Amino acid sequence: MIMYECLIGFPPFCADRPVDTYRKVMNWRNSLGFPIEIPITEEAKDLIKKLICDKEDRLGNQSIHQIKDHPFFHNVDWTTIRDRPAAIRVDVRGLTDTSNFETSPIEDNMIPEGTEPDDRDWVFINYTYKRFEGLTQRAQRQTSR
Repeated sequence: MIMYECLIGFPPFCADRPVDTYRKVMNWRNSLGFPIEIPITEEAKDLIKKLICDKEDRLGNQSIHQIKDHPFFHNVDWTTIRDRPAAIRVDVRGLTDTSNFETSPIEDNMIPEGTEPDDRDWVFINYTYKRFEGLTQRAQRQTSR
């Protein structure tokens, strides 16, 4: 799906509402398409179709060589790929450097106009997930006794 987005400019199953995106993903056989106005090679289309499919038919389900041998990668020298310079040089000044990404204004009001927020939504403001390793390990030890 990342390949599709990089080549086309938007995700393959995007929709205005999450529920519609979900429906498109679940109905991928009918909703996966390639816009005519954005030309990509037949090799790229074929690779995308062989990656977005049933898992039994998915390219690479037998070996990584299935993907490496696909015609889309015909010019890639896999044995020396790590020794070659990057096609686009990116300068990174540290772990938190985001200067290579486009910026977009953060919307102050994430609730669409004309809608009222559901009271249950407010509990997720500033929500952050944190995995508590100690609790998880302790629970596993207790269940294994």
